Amino acid sequence: MPSVLWSRRGFIKTIPYVILLVAAAFACVSSAQASSELARAPVVVPRMGSEPAWSRLANAAQEGAQEATQERAPSSVNPRKAVLLSLLLPGAGELYSGHKGRATGFFVTEGAIWANFAAWEVAGHLRKNNYIEQARLNAGIGTESESDDYWRLVGTYLRSSGSGPDSYEDALRRDARNEFPSDPAAQDAWVAARLPTGDRAWNWTSASLQESYIETRQNSTRAFSRAKFSFALAILNRVVSAIDTQVLHRRDMKAEQSAIEQDGTRLLTMITADGGGKVLIRHRF
Repeated sequence: MPSVLWSRRGFIKTIPYVILLVAAAFACVSSAQASSELARAPVVVPRMGSEPAWSRLANAAQEGAQEATQERAPSSVNPRKAVLLSLLLPGAGELYSGHKGRATGFFVTEGAIWANFAAWEVAGHLRKNNYIEQARLNAGIGTESESDDYWRLVGTYLRSSGSGPDSYEDALRRDARNEFPSDPAAQDAWVAARLPTGDRAWNWTSASLQESYIETRQNSTRAFSRAKFSFALAILNRVVSAIDTQVLHRRDMKAEQSAIEQDGTRLLTMITADGGGKVLIRHRF
């Protein structure tokens, strides 16, 4: 059952990546949501008297507090924290800033990237199991745990020992003669140290079966390469998300400033992580 065992090993190798991804996602999303809920806490403005002017300001304060419970004030967003969250998990910075729609897009993209990684990793291991099984059945190989260079040689030469252009031993002897041109004993020792023997020796029953092995091995190599490409996509997704948080922050700040410049009484609040905060009441006459 070597094929089944190898597929299980390949699947097990992908489990740590998935666990780390899920743990990072939960940590970043929880941090962003906690910060967002903290900033949305309502502000209570005590009533100090019954003067008509203060009564109007108190009413404006209550209205502003209700707005604060619905939407995070851009001035309370730390842009550096948003960048850090996005670098850890794309979309977490947008969620912290109050842009849930943009955050969802980055979350979905990140999930697709790592799903692509897992899929190509599993495909690469399954195809590797396949070409190793082909070598065991059609070339007489009795081993599984060998280096990539060994499996490359199995696909390059029809047999490991013997003479002729299709023999790996013949290629080793040519190299040995170049290394020790006048020392036959050293040539034999050099070849013996490098020639696969026992379970590592091979002899393909036909060239067509070897071609099938080569094609399967190339497919496995391509699958592993595509899985590695997912890391580049993950980095790009983080960079784009970090830039997006800064663009959103500037846009939100401009919108807030524009709202301040409008007529009427405005209440601006900023809640800090330690429980403190500031309340600013503006009225344009």
